[in-house]
Amino acid sequence: MNAQQPVAKTILNAVPILPSLNLSETRNFYVDTLGFEDVGFDGLDYLVVRRGGMELHFWLSDDPLQCQNSSVFFRAEAPTEIYRDFCDRGIEAIRPSDNSGECGGTVRFHIRDPHGNLLMFGGTVSATLAH
Repeated sequence: MNAQQPVAKTILNAVPILPSLNLSETRNFYVDTLGFEDVGFDGLDYLVVRRGGMELHFWLSDDPLQCQNSSVFFRAEAPTEIYRDFCDRGIEAIRPSDNSGECGGTVRFHIRDPHGNLLMFGGTVSATLAH
């Protein structure tokens, strides 16, 4: 008899593992530019960075296409605050050209890291994004 195992009702945490062509460059971008904290960098083939509830792991790759075809989506309670923080840091944060950020709609924007990984952010807000 095949008894089915109960399915976990709650996923505690999912952490993306993205490729990096150069872990030092990746570390510098995420820590110095985006405001992440370096929580694990062995200098050889693995990096872990964290900012609030966002955690990313990186592995060393020699294939640029892996980075250019990798992405992560962060669902945020306050995407406008993240957007403004990145703008204040001089990051080129890009958002869709439609009116999705207006009147309580969904705000979505994205940036690319130096190697091409796509970071997408989104959530529902009650105010428009200010530039």
